[in-house]
Order: sequence, then C-alpha cells, then structure tokens
Amino acid sequence: EEEAALVRLCHRARTDKEPEAASWYREQGNREFKRGQYRAALRLYSKAASHELPGSPEVSLCFANRSAALLHLGHFEVCLEDIDRAESHGYPDRLLPKVLLRKAECLLCLERLQEAQDILKVLESKIAQNGVVTTHLTQLKKLSQLKVKLHEKERCSEPAQEARGGIPGEPEIWEKNSRISGASSSLSLRFDAERGRHLVASQDIVPGQSLVKEEAFVSVLCPGESLPLQDGDTAWDTRATNADLYCHRCLRPLLASVPCQGCSYAKYCSQDCADMAWQQYHRTECSLGALLLTLGVFCHVALRTVLLAGFAEVSRLVEWSHRGDKNLQNPEARCKPLSDAGAGSRGIPGCGSNGQYQSSYQALFHLLPHTEQHSPEHKFLCMLSVVAICKQLQATGLEAAVLNQESPQQWSKPKTCGKTSDELSPELKTVAEAMLRHVLQLQCNAQAITVMQELG
Repeated sequence: EEEAALVRLCHRARTDKEPEAASWYREQGNREFKRGQYRAALRLYSKAASHELPGSPEVSLCFANRSAALLHLGHFEVCLEDIDRAESHGYPDRLLPKVLLRKAECLLCLERLQEAQDILKVLESKIAQNGVVTTHLTQLKKLSQLKVKLHEKERCSEPAQEARGGIPGEPEIWEKNSRISGASSSLSLRFDAERGRHLVASQDIVPGQSLVKEEAFVSVLCPGESLPLQDGDTAWDTRATNADLYCHRCLRPLLASVPCQGCSYAKYCSQDCADMAWQQYHRTECSLGALLLTLGVFCHVALRTVLLAGFAEVSRLVEWSHRGDKNLQNPEARCKPLSDAGAGSRGIPGCGSNGQYQSSYQALFHLLPHTEQHSPEHKFLCMLSVVAICKQLQATGLEAAVLNQESPQQWSKPKTCGKTSDELSPELKTVAEAMLRHVLQLQCNAQAITVMQELG
C-alpha cells in the first residue's frame, strides 16, 4: 500500500525528458521574445532545452533561440557559447547565416575584430552559395559600419578596462587554526555525549571576525515550491523555481543552463559542472529524480553523501559503528577537548589518527544522529524512505554504480533491469544503514542557504 502511494506521488514529480514539453516551452519563449521580454524568453528556452532528447536537432534550435535573447540582454560571451552549442548539436545549414551574423555582432561588441572579420568572410561565402538574400545583405552592411566605428575607436582611445569592485571592505580578521582545518585560531574543538563534536571559543572574538571557512562535503539544491499536481495534470509550468535558477552542482546562479543528458530536472552552469556531477553522483541519481523529489531533500542529501564517499569508506565506517557507537555514550567522554586526545586514546570522533580535524566523510559520519530523541514514527518513516531508494537502485540495475564496481565505459550506457527480489543485497543494506544515519543526522546538522526574493 505504501509503495503504491509512493508510485502515485512520483508520477506528479516527473523528471523524464518530454519532447512535447520542449516544443511547448520553445513556443512560449518565442512569444515572450516577440514581446521584448528577453529574460523570460531566456528562461523558457532553457526549459525547452532541458526536455529535448540527446542528439535531437531540435535542441540546437533552443540554444540558437536562447543566444538571440542573450544578445539582446548584452551577455555577449554567453551568447557565443550558446551559438557554439547550437552548431555542435547540428543547427540546420539553411539557418546558419542567422547565427553567424549574431556571432559576428557579439565579436564586434567584444572588440574581437579579427575573429569577427573571419566570421564575416565565412558568412559572405555562404550567402554567395545560397543566393542574394536582402535581409542578410542589410545586416552585413550594418555590421560592416559597426566594424569601421570600432576600428576608429581602437585607434583613438585606450581599450576599456574591466570594471572593478566597489568600495573595499574592512580587512578580514583571520588566523588559521593549526589543529582544526578551516577554523580560526580563536576556536577549540570539544566533544561530549549530548552535543557530540562542537566548537567553543578559546579566546575573545571580535565582532565581524570570520570563524569557519569550510566547503560543504555534500550539497543538494532545494527544489523550491511548486503547485501540487492532480492526477492527469500537466507538469509544464512557465514559472522559475530554484531548479531553474541555480547550478545543481556548484549552486552558482544560472544564466544559460547546460541540461543533463538523461533527465529534464538537473541543470548546470557549464559543461564542466555537468560532467563532474555525472561522474561523481548524477549517473546514479539521474533515473531516480522523481523519487528523490518526492521523498525530500534530506533523503537526496543522504544518497549523495554515500555516493561521494564511496562504498569502501561507507562500509568501513558502518562496520566500525557496530563496535564504536556504544563508546560515544560513555559518561567519561563528556567535555573532552582536542588537546586531551593522547597517544592510544580514541580522541574526538571524526578526527584523524594525529588528533587533527579534517573535513572528510569520516568527520561527517561521526556527527551524532540523536537516535534516542527522534520519535519511533519519524524513524520508521525515514527507514521506509531509505529502503525505497535502495530498492529502486537494485531494481534499476544501479547497484554496481553505488558500490563503485562500474567501469567508466559503462557510465553513459542505459541501465538494464536489475534484481527483482524484495530482499536487498547485503551491500545495499550497508548503504541503507549509512543513509538512515545521515537522514537522522541532518535534522540538527544540516545548514540551509536561503535567498530572499521579491514577489511580482
């Protein structure tokens, strides 16, 4: 019964690519472009691109249309990137003069005159082959005039300097801690059974002083709010959510997103981010998109955590926890400072053998899950959610990817149906145990970064 309900909910959070949706979003983008709403058109063309199938010639139209919006918005470098994407995805030869003119105009605006001249030569050759087209000749004349003006500007004035930042701020107060990576020397690391590993001030702290600089071991973009769909409703929505506004790997704001090749949900700020995400975790997460959106961001974070850590490290620490967790509740372990971790002692959980704290999966694993403080109902729900993910991993043939038994040659291949047994493999049971621990940890250890936006 619970599985059937979960399947119904997943149908309302579709992440598959839908060519019909791509066409609809592209038409909406064209409508906004004609109205002069270039930013709205940009967003809709990105949505269209995310729904096009890999290798589809239509995706080149999405990138080409988006490049036109970028040109009007003055984002010349990004416009050039989209033109290159359109060409690499098989943009129709009969339409090529249109994007070449756009490319030449961008290069001229960026004062890359030699490159613009080369593009104009290619364009003139194509026009000569295709016959005289009045529109092209008119635009060529305009661009030639612009090129002359830029040459005159180049001779008469110094090249424009890139704008610098505003008023310099106060110098940052920062002295590195020799025992705790990413922390100020004003802090000490302690541990007790109630609060686990925590930081305390070891000296006076000045207002505005930086205390911690540590990159997150794992992060997941919160999908944002969307209207609930009824059965049979379409999921096509022109409004932007967090999934459209930020890179799904580095969380930078998106201007012209690079879509995932497998799903319509994940979007990236660059091809590098897309490739790195695929290599590290998204090749496993991709087909689980609807399930992860339905179960919530904590389950997603838990899965991504074990994928980033790797099965060998996950297995080692889960096995250790079977022996070590009891010791964490030892009253004698209360309020132990880092400096008290002598030779042969266990020290503070999560620190290295030398007693120093380093950002790592081991440090994350040793955060307290506060199991006894969660209600039985909540723990049962978390367990059901984790098992649902692991069963889906097993059923879709993704177990090898999770266990790091997949070769790089298999990363881009479609997955075949895996085991159909209701019983999880011993390895996936280990993964499930680690994920459950992380879901419980996240209730009091997760940090959310929020952005305030004006409505309307």
